[in-house]
Amino acid sequence: PPPPPPPPPPPPPPGFFDDVNKAAVAPGKVSGTAALFAELEAKGQAAAAGLRKVSKDQMTHKNPALRASSVVAAGAVKSASGGPAAAAPAAAAKKPPKMDNVGNKWFIENFEGKEDLVLDDVTPRTAVLFVKNKQSLIQIPGKINTLSIDSCTKCRILVGSCVASVEIINCQSVQIQVTGTTPMITMDGCAGVIVFLSQQCIDDDVSIVSSKCSEMNVVLPGKTEEEDPTEIPVPEQFETKIKGGKLETTALSHVGA
Repeated sequence: PPPPPPPPPPPPPPGFFDDVNKAAVAPGKVSGTAALFAELEAKGQAAAAGLRKVSKDQMTHKNPALRASSVVAAGAVKSASGGPAAAAPAAAAKKPPKMDNVGNKWFIENFEGKEDLVLDDVTPRTAVLFVKNKQSLIQIPGKINTLSIDSCTKCRILVGSCVASVEIINCQSVQIQVTGTTPMITMDGCAGVIVFLSQQCIDDDVSIVSSKCSEMNVVLPGKTEEEDPTEIPVPEQFETKIKGGKLETTALSHVGA
C-alpha cells in the first residue's frame, strides 16, 4: 500500500506576526480616507482657519434664485491645470481667388461661384492648375500640355486638347469635357466625377486610370447627331484570382435581369 501523507506543518511560534500587524497600523502609514480624517483630527480648529464664511444669501438651500440659475461667472472657468481656459482656435482665413501666370504655368485658385472663367492665353507647353475652387466653371478652348484639377467641389471644366494628360485629384462632384483629344485621364481620391469625351478622344484610344474613387461616369457621344450620348459607369468592384502564381484582376459588371 502507498505510504500515508505527511502530517501538516506545525503552527508558527507565538508573536510571529506581531511585527507585521504593527507595521500595518504604524503612524504615518495610514492612507486613503483614514489618513484624511487623521490629519483633520490632528489639526483640530486650525483646519478651518482658511475657510471663508458663507452668508445666507449665498446658500442655495436658502436662496431659490440661486437654484434656478445655472449661469457660471465668466472668471470662474478654469482649465484642468488651474489656469484660464484656452480659447478656441480661430478659423483659417479664407484665401483670395487668384488667376496667375508664372512661366508656363497658370494657377487658378480659390474661386467660388464664378461661372465665367475663360483662359485662352495658352500654348501646347502650358500647364494649368485648377485648385480649391467651388461651384465654378472655366473654359480652356485651346491646346495645353497638362490640366490638373485638385481639391475642387461642384465645378465644371471645358478643355480643348491636352498633349500629356488630365489629372483629377481629391475632387467632389466635378464635370470635365474634352472637346479635342488627350491621351490619358487620371482620377485619384474623387467622388462624383463625370467625364464627357469627344469622338476624337475615342478614336485616339484615350486611357482612363482611376484609384480610390467612387461614382465615376464617362459620357460617350452619339454616333450620329440625332443619337443621344451614352453614359457608362466606371467599374468600382473587382475580382482577383491567382493563376500560375500571379494575380489576375478583372472588373465586375452587374447586369440586371
